[in-house]
Amino acid sequence: MHQIDLFSAVNTARTQALPSAPPLVPHTDWPFPGLSPEDSTRAAIRLSSQYTELLSTIIKRHGGPIIDSHVVAALPEDWRTLLGKWAHGNLSYGEAKAHGIHVEYVAHDGDGKGGFHFRYRATTNDGEA
Repeated sequence: MHQIDLFSAVNTARTQALPSAPPLVPHTDWPFPGLSPEDSTRAAIRLSSQYTELLSTIIKRHGGPIIDSHVVAALPEDWRTLLGKWAHGNLSYGEAKAHGIHVEYVAHDGDGKGGFHFRYRATTNDGEA
């Protein structure tokens, strides 16, 4: 281990506090089409930079490979309560890269159900996953 590794994404994420969930203020004037004012707000929050920061911090705290469903399971209770069915654990490739996270698209193996999931891993200071 080198001294610079002390400032890696994994180590610095462990010192960051997870942000509290924002209040639910329904979009009464201009909700997203087809959504209730409350669900419109939830949909907007799940697309926010604050939620992206939360997900990236959770992934970095984990350090090793973590899949999207485990990211959702690690969400603080206040966020899960706020978002309900709108909660997710996915970062786009661009969002992940901007936060020092490597993303892999992984197919389910041998479970007979098919499908895929995303696997995330914080990168080191030299860019290795």
